[in-house]
Amino acid sequence: MKRQPITFQELLERVLPLEELPPADRLRVLRALRNGVSGELERVALQAIEQLEARGALRRLPPGANGDRSVRFQPRDTLEVITLQLPGRRQEDGIIAVPRAQLPSRAAAGLDQVRRLLRLEDPLLNSDPRTDETRGSLLDQLGFAGRELLGASQVHFFPVEPPPAGQADRPLDPDLAREAIAHPNLIFYSPDAWASRRLEVAARRHGARAVLAVGVISSEGTPLGHLEVWHAKPEPFGSEDLARAALLAEYSGGVLERAARIEKLVYIDTLTGVYNRSYFDLQARNEMARAGREQASMALCIADIDDFKSFNTAFGYEAGNQVLAQVAQSLRRGVRPFDTVARWGGEEFAVLLTSPVHAEDVLAICERLRSAVERMPLQLEGLDRQSHRVGVTVSLGVALFPEHAADAPDLWRVANQALLEAKRPPKNRVVFHTPGRPGEPASQR
Repeated sequence: MKRQPITFQELLERVLPLEELPPADRLRVLRALRNGVSGELERVALQAIEQLEARGALRRLPPGANGDRSVRFQPRDTLEVITLQLPGRRQEDGIIAVPRAQLPSRAAAGLDQVRRLLRLEDPLLNSDPRTDETRGSLLDQLGFAGRELLGASQVHFFPVEPPPAGQADRPLDPDLAREAIAHPNLIFYSPDAWASRRLEVAARRHGARAVLAVGVISSEGTPLGHLEVWHAKPEPFGSEDLARAALLAEYSGGVLERAARIEKLVYIDTLTGVYNRSYFDLQARNEMARAGREQASMALCIADIDDFKSFNTAFGYEAGNQVLAQVAQSLRRGVRPFDTVARWGGEEFAVLLTSPVHAEDVLAICERLRSAVERMPLQLEGLDRQSHRVGVTVSLGVALFPEHAADAPDLWRVANQALLEAKRPPKNRVVFHTPGRPGEPASQR
């Protein structure tokens, strides 16, 4: 039989029986073909082969006698043979990079192990997805499932975004984490991490004699983070264990993606794209608790669009919606990544500036937000279908915790008092709450 080399694009376009895949997976292949990125095409092709093999549309053939690093498949009802020439295992400083396609297609697992894996979504189905308890329970379930599936000491999921400063649960080695996220088709395995110069210090500190890292991606191929598996004994994992780790990463990616989708449905204001009031209430409690623990200050800024009804009256409600969306995005661009912008209701937005933050910094940020909205170019399509250039401004009331309030309702009350002062003509200003006698106005800054 004549051998003909082909690219991963050709493999997807004319060789693999993609009609055997579920519609969502076929759509992912079509998107990869449309994008034409070689790395994405390779990843999607290898995933498609794994799924087709699991469905019986491809049959894995015995390895060739020449000992090369190839894996052979035969489509059902044809005599064609697909041979993948895979890179060999590479090893550097005691860390082995194993292509996932070289792992066994089937690995034995006990009923209890699989049952725990299938119950990963229980926290999403049986509790409120808005709470930290649900998120923590999901990650706990993932850790339990991983430990039972792999017989490991610890299994951790680390998201792409680094954890906040001071959080103890961090990847063993930042470089290993980056490699696992960048190369989800590889499994990185250190059979004896204490013999690795780059891993030894952290591994000894955590009692991790062996370490395994594998990337976790969404169905679209977006990196979500990576799994790290730690074992107290050296050389604990064989090829079937690595295959089970790949299965855990794949299943975790699906669960975490669905969790993010549920959170978005619950947390995001669909009109403006910023957080909604439910998320704000939750986050305000969390941030105030953290500020209390750290004995630091945080701030609440309430921003209200000036004369908002005039946009609806002059240009229609759709134009008013455009104003809301544009102002919301301007506010979000003007704060720090770890701050929160939420639509409170109507034309009012709440901004949480997380601790530690000082009064001078709060005033500077709020003035920057006010100025950014004022300078924002805004074109509205009116009911006459003509484009109109308009100006929009916001007024902001600001209060600090714990300086001005002891709890969330009081913080909102005093910030709202400052906002009422800011809304007095000429508006378009920042007013900072100043404690004083009842009825005494807040001070403008």
